[in-house]
Parts: sequence; C-alpha cells; structure tokens
Amino acid sequence: MFFILFNIVLSPSLIVVNAYALIIGLIIIYYIKWEKYSELLYYFVLLFSVMDFSFNLPVLGRFNIYYLHIALLILTITMAIAFIKRRPLPKLTNVASNKYVLFLFIFIVYMILSVSWAENRGMALKYLINYAIMICFMLAVYTFNPNREKAKETLKVLLYTTIPVLILGAFEMMAIRMPVRNIFSDGGWYVKGPHYLQTIPTVFFYNPNNYGVFLVMVMSFVLPFIAYNRTKGQTGLFWVIQIAALLNLIFSTSRTSYIVMLLTVVGLIMFFMVTREWSKFRRAVAVGMVTLIIFYSLSSIPSMSIYYGKFNDTPIVNMLSINRKVAQQPIAQFGDEGSTSERWTIIVDIINGVIKEGHPQGFGVNNTAIYLKEIGNTHGIVNPHSLWFEVLGDFGVGIFLYFIFIYLSLLWDLIKVYLESIKCGEYGFTSYLTISMIGALGGFILTAFAPSSVISFSQMWLLYGLAATVIIHRKKFLENPSKIPVE
Repeated sequence: MFFILFNIVLSPSLIVVNAYALIIGLIIIYYIKWEKYSELLYYFVLLFSVMDFSFNLPVLGRFNIYYLHIALLILTITMAIAFIKRRPLPKLTNVASNKYVLFLFIFIVYMILSVSWAENRGMALKYLINYAIMICFMLAVYTFNPNREKAKETLKVLLYTTIPVLILGAFEMMAIRMPVRNIFSDGGWYVKGPHYLQTIPTVFFYNPNNYGVFLVMVMSFVLPFIAYNRTKGQTGLFWVIQIAALLNLIFSTSRTSYIVMLLTVVGLIMFFMVTREWSKFRRAVAVGMVTLIIFYSLSSIPSMSIYYGKFNDTPIVNMLSINRKVAQQPIAQFGDEGSTSERWTIIVDIINGVIKEGHPQGFGVNNTAIYLKEIGNTHGIVNPHSLWFEVLGDFGVGIFLYFIFIYLSLLWDLIKVYLESIKCGEYGFTSYLTISMIGALGGFILTAFAPSSVISFSQMWLLYGLAATVIIHRKKFLENPSKIPVE
C-alpha cells in the first residue's frame, strides 16, 4: 500500500492509474482472506502485474523502476528465507523426479550458458534479468496457491483487477484516453492520425495485441464460469464481463486474439460434448451464439468497418462479416510488408538460421533479434513475435522440443485432473479451475503469436504457476470436492 500512496504523491497526473491501484488495494486488504503479510504482498504483486510498466518509480529520464519488480523482489527474498528455514530440505532426487522442476532447472542452466555464444552479450544479460523476474513471479504464484482455498482468493483478486480494466477499456473505445504510454502515443500517431486510433483500447498494456491476449485469457475463465454457475446474479455479472471483453477485443483490432477466442469457445463446447456434460455444453453453446451474433451485428455497421479491416483480410473470419471484401489478398507472403507477412518472414528466417545455417544450439538468449536485424528482410521488425520461435531462435532445437513436450504435458495433466475432479464434484472449484486453464493455455498456443515478445507478459507466467500448483498438489485440490456449483 505504501507504493500506491507514494506514487499518488510522486505522480499526481496519473490520477486514473493511482485511483485504480488505491481502490483495488483497499479491496485486497479488506475483502481478500490473507493470513501473513507475505501473502498480502503476493496479492499486491498480482495487482501490480496487471498495471506493469504504467505503475513505476521514475528515476532518470525514461528509465523507471516498476513497482511490480520492487514488490516481487521483497516477496522473493521472503520466499527464499522461508524455504531455507524449511526442515527437512527437499532432496535432489525428489526434485529431479518432478518433470516440471527438472525442466525449469535445465532451462535456467541452458539459458545462462547460452550467453557464452550470444553475439550481443549485453542484450543477453539484460534479458536474463527479465527471465529471472518472471520466473520469480511464477514461483510466487505456485507457492501461494497450495490448495483450493488459496486459489479461490487468487481468482478473486484477478476478478477485482479485471472488471475496472474492462471499464477503462470502454472509456478508451470512446476516445477518452488513459494517461499511459502506448505504441500509438510513442509513435505520435494520436497527433498524426487517423482519429480512430484513439478509440483502440490498450489500458495498461503497451499495444492492442498484448491487450487482446489478456482479454482472451479473461474470457477463458469467464465462459466456464457461465457454464458452471446457476446463481442468476453471479451469472448475470459474468455475462456482462464476457460481452464487455468481447467489445474490447473487437475494438482492439487484434485479429489473432479474436480468432483464438472463437477457437477457444468452439474447443470448450467440443470438450463438454466429449465428456458428456450436457448442461455445461448448452451454456457454452449459448455463449458461442451470443459471441457470433454480436460480432456479426457490429460488422454490419458501416462506421465499424475500420475495426474489421484485419478480420476481413482473413478468409475464415471474413465469412462472419457483412461488409466483407470480395477480392482478398493472400494472408501472408514471404518478404512482404504487413503484420502477417512480416511474422511469416520472421518464422522462415528463424528456421533457416537455426537449422540450415548451422545454429542448432540457438543464437543465445535475446539474440534472435540480432540475427533478424542482420538478415534485414522484415521491414525493421526484429522481435520474434512468437513464444515458440523465440524459444527456437534463442535456445535451439533441443530446448524448443523439450519446451513443447512440457507445455503439452501441462495440458495433458490438467485434463487428467479435470476428469478426476468431475467424478465427485462435477461443478466443484477444482474442475472449474482446471477447465479454465485448459482453455487459456490451449488458446495461448496461438495467441503467443500476437505480441512482439511474451517473455515479460506476466499473465503467461501466472498460468504456468497456477497449472503447476494444481498438478503437483492435485491430492489437495481433489480431496473433499464440492458438489455445488462454483461460487
């Protein structure tokens, strides 16, 4: 709370940012169940992770220290002290027997070693710090969610932080901008035009693609809640959240995120059909129908065509738009300009560089950008724009395949936990949490292609931490299951 009050005094011009932090901070203190100050600090870390770069301590020029990083450092020290005091300490053999812990250890060691062959070691070391911060964040999520009760409180905090974000996004859709830097303000586009750029919401996220990924993750938790909950008041609230998130997503013009959102809805519908959970299936279908109706209806409004431009260039999504184009250009061509073509060119370049040009070990942490800059055929875009190919480019074939295996293992283990949970508590919290994470992690396979880089995208690491704690502590999450709808 000290950081929030300090920022109110230091940066009074950021009144909306400070008000958001203050209100949610007070809610955390008085409405979230916490037992120790370290636990309270963890919930504030969750709050700061949403605000990220918009909530910082100015030091020199544009060099700022994020309050997220300060709070996380204190929390990490607290966790380290608590771990050292544990008796007995975990044995190395027990640690090595856990495939997720083993992967994390191997990944960290390999990442450090990759600095030795990185062309630009300065950039590599800088990115090592980013990885260290996000790994500590993931470990905090894992540590403070050892059972259902704690995980419920985490989801409550995420709910309280999300609702105001959607409201702020609605204001930005009306060209009432937040006093927060983003890709358009940094490029001077609000002055140069066109005017509709002022109506593309970004809120606390630097660009609309990042915001779009966040919105898809939100809807991955909202849709199952609607499918699970039978309390009219709560279900009504989540319907409002779902529609608000959808409208924010359309105005964000994030094509990848919207397509993934559709696929996530379809995937959850098919999942409930396979598991023969017909009540959940019908509710999921209802969400899908409302989603299509809203998208289709808005696409018929001429003034909305500027937000459907990218959608209309995509054949599958184009079929849902009344104002669709008759003649369409190819989605992507190697070496051409345009976001899709540039991403395709980046993928081809990285594959060629790693496999054909003899860099199977990768270019070294954060050095894929150096290679892309040297190739020079991506029109100035040098960020990998994909989690998967960032891993391939930085760490090579071995870690790339290992990472895919671990990611798929997470999904498979979550499915197994879900199938166990519905045997005794079909509408219990554990089954709700696992199906939401299956949807979010499954969708992230594709939304990971939207942002320029997702390594500092805290919501991704949040999902990893939650998934790991449910899988590793599955007995605690499955014992004494609730048989009533999730509350």
